[in-house]
Amino acid sequence: MKKTIRSELCNLKVSASPLSYVETEHMCGRPLRLRFDKKTGNLYIEDAYFGLMKIEPQGGLATSLATEVGGVTLRFTYDVDIDAEGNDYFTYSNTTY
Repeated sequence: MKKTIRSELCNLKVSASPLSYVETEHMCGRPLRLRFDKKTGNLYIEDAYFGLMKIEPQGGLATSLATEVGGVTLRFTYDVDIDAEGNDYFTYSNTTY
């Protein structure tokens, strides 16, 4: 694979084939679920490779909230909920599903 910037690499519109994402998804991410916090307007993203992330209402790049727990890298974060105090609770699966 030639050296390129991530935005080009992850742009599915210019992919060589419909399955080319398989080669790059570990670098581009694989969002599994999105959830809005209605109180703050934050968008929470659970990603198979990057863990739990958040985008604030004004937009911009996602902020990483958790990539590991107890020294174990999070893979396949699946769902998130936000309580009235703003605490995030999330679930994740292991790599063998």
